[in-house]
Order: sequence, then C-alpha cells, then structure tokens
Amino acid sequence: MSAPALVAAPSIALADSRYPDRPLRIVLGNRAGGTDDSISRLVAAKLAAEFGQGVVVENRGGGSTTIAGAHVAASAPDGYTLLCLISSSIAQTALRDKLPYGLNSFTPVVGVGGFPLALAGSAMTPQKVTTFEELVSIAKGPNGVMFASGGVGTMAHLNTVRLLKAVGGKGVHVPYRNNPEGLQALAGGFTQLMMASVSEVAALRGDGKLRALAVTSEQRLTSLPDVPTMRELGFPAINPTLWHGYVAPVGTPADVVAKLAASVTKAVKDPEFRSRFKQFSFQEDLRTGAALSAYITSEAARWREVIVENNIKITD
Repeated sequence: MSAPALVAAPSIALADSRYPDRPLRIVLGNRAGGTDDSISRLVAAKLAAEFGQGVVVENRGGGSTTIAGAHVAASAPDGYTLLCLISSSIAQTALRDKLPYGLNSFTPVVGVGGFPLALAGSAMTPQKVTTFEELVSIAKGPNGVMFASGGVGTMAHLNTVRLLKAVGGKGVHVPYRNNPEGLQALAGGFTQLMMASVSEVAALRGDGKLRALAVTSEQRLTSLPDVPTMRELGFPAINPTLWHGYVAPVGTPADVVAKLAASVTKAVKDPEFRSRFKQFSFQEDLRTGAALSAYITSEAARWREVIVENNIKITD
C-alpha cells in the first residue's frame, strides 16, 4: 500500500503571457454544500474578478473524492483545471492500491487551511450519546458504538477509529456517500456517532438531535464555547483538521502555478473570505511549493500508518 511522493517542482515550461484567456475549472470530489464547495466557490469568484475570466466549480462526487482526482490527473497540464485536494483525498492515495493516479500526478499550487472537526453524538438513539463519558461507556460495551462517516478512508472514518482505539472501545462503521448523508443519519438516530467539520456540526445541533461532544482544535472555539477540546479530555493526539488545498496536473507551467498560487492566496486573505469563514472556525494555513509538497507527503504517510495499524481495507 503505497503512494508516490508529490513532486514539488513544476515543469519549467512557460505559459503564454495572455494566461488565462479562457475560463478555468476547480474540480471537487464532493457534492455541493460541503466545506470544499463553500471555500472553492468564494475562491472562484475572487479569481474570476481578478482574471476577467469565468471560473467554474465542478462537483464530481463519488469514490471518496477519487473520481475527481482521476479526472484532474488526466486533464491537460495547462493551468485551466485545478483539483481541490482535501485531507480525505490524500488518505485515499494511501488506502487504494488500484487508483489510476498518485500524488505524483499533481503539482502543488497552494494550501489554504481548514476546519477543526467536532465529535457529534446522537440524542435520537435508544442508547443516547450526549456526553463524552456516555460515548466511552457505550464504546467499551459488548456491542460498541455505531459510527457514521462520508465513506471509507475519510477523516470521519479514520479519526473515529483512532479515537475508539485510544479509549479502549470498539465500533461498527457505517459509511455513507458523503458527510451530509452521514450527519442526516446521525440526526435521524440511525447511527450514534460521527466526526465532521465544526461548521457542519454547529449548523445541525440547534434542534437538539445532535450533541457536540468535543472539538479537535487546540483551544475552545467561539462557535462552540461550551464544547471541550480533545486535549481537555485527555486525548491531545486526536487533533486533525479538515484541510484544503489546490493542485494542478503535473507538468503545469511554473509561471502559471506561481500566478495561481498568488491569486488564491490573495483570495484567502481577502476580508470577505476571512469574515465568512471565521464564524466556522476556519484556520488559515497558507503553503506553496516545497512546503506544500512536504506537508501533503507527510499527511499521506500519517494516514497510511493509521490504515495499516487498523487493517482498514477497501475493494477497488
């Protein structure tokens, strides 16, 4: 189970000075409405205004983001197609042996940051999970806890497995097609537990069907001030972020990559972007070039270790 390292150095070929002279696409591995969709649509609007060209956000859901990854990897390396790479996308390259692409199929453009996760329990199941203590008790019971995710190898799946191992419990994994479906199942009482972005959990907990048990940020969040951190609960190593970045097909000209990186960075630093996503606890973490390549490669190694240690498999 391996994934080639991401190549930091883009092609030395230079693009036409008129770039971009036609619309661009940002391809996502999830359906509309997720965090990658929300971020990318605002980035696209900012790029369109700067470039004077349309920037289309294209949702190609399925395969836990691998359908989108394969599509972009096979696209022309001309700077007109970008992939929104997220944490789960990186993990998939460590999980799936038969992908038609690898991390070395892409040139890093820019990493922008992400959202901490929230551990959510269901108040609608016979065995309610409304506190962290209840979760631990149920997980250590004979049947364990039934937990949802947006698919095998997603952050919800891998981090719940890590947590259950840390508390000495067990669980039954129920994968859904995406996070929104998993959260709907949790709110309906079909499962007992799920880890999702803070923004997703905060938006749904108002009706009392979900309870936020913990967050993975280092400090308590203004959006969920009553919810303890995993560090407070004694699990500082359970601190993942739902990270987002952008990559292009390998071979994309160096000057195009530099222009795109600068423009996306400008978009993320824009007051409108910061204001919109601050309320959802977005944590800015801008990286380009070798720093971004090293980060992605280290994340792949990190999740590969979790996958191997817990014997997580998927049939391609």
